[in-house]
Amino acid sequence: MKATPRLIAIAAAVIAGAVVLNVASQPAPLASRIGHSPVVVELFTSQGCSSCPPADELLGRIAKDPSLRGRVIPLAFHVDYWDHLGWRDPFSSPQWSQRQLEYVRALGISGAYTPQAVVGGTREFVGSNERQLFSAIEAASRRSSTATIAIAGDVIRIDAPRELELLALSVEDAQTTNVARGENGGRTLTNYAIVRTLTRVGTVRGKVERPLPKGTNVVLLQDAKTMEIVSAAAAASGQNHRS
Repeated sequence: MKATPRLIAIAAAVIAGAVVLNVASQPAPLASRIGHSPVVVELFTSQGCSSCPPADELLGRIAKDPSLRGRVIPLAFHVDYWDHLGWRDPFSSPQWSQRQLEYVRALGISGAYTPQAVVGGTREFVGSNERQLFSAIEAASRRSSTATIAIAGDVIRIDAPRELELLALSVEDAQTTNVARGENGGRTLTNYAIVRTLTRVGTVRGKVERPLPKGTNVVLLQDAKTMEIVSAAAAASGQNHRS
């Protein structure tokens, strides 16, 4: 059938309508949907796990988004139980595997796995699930908390109406690795918000100040029993540097 000006006009209108509908159906940017409470996203990952790169990339999108800085605090914990399967992750530590096991117990799940995301210390799911991650971030950002924490120069300022554990972390910027062996052998991987050290400063209660440990750029107030992260803060210069 020969195309007529009328058919061409109708087709153009349909295409234009489809484009408008597609744009309108796209979700608003995460920064415009979240509340005022800072949200901590912990990703338990490994360079030896072939399922982890999509989760690492998703965490990287959060880490690189300036509109989320200080509002969503990404933390990548590279576990060590993949290290004996062909590739030793240079960022791995048994300390991070132990932290993941603490969440396994606190959240009552059957076992540890990668990639696993934990939001606010209270919700866990597969770390590459963008819809679930963003939904959890939105919910956590709207929670109310009477505890606060902030980094002011070389001091940590805390207001904790109940006893909470103070954690100080050194979090490193993006690093790229050429993986030679293992499930990701031959791939070049970029990891983001890599936790290099975590110091348990001690328990705090009330309005107190503590010196900021050297190299610290993220601080957390966490319930030692439930593992809920009650409040958190990143240094004003951003949490992605290493001293």
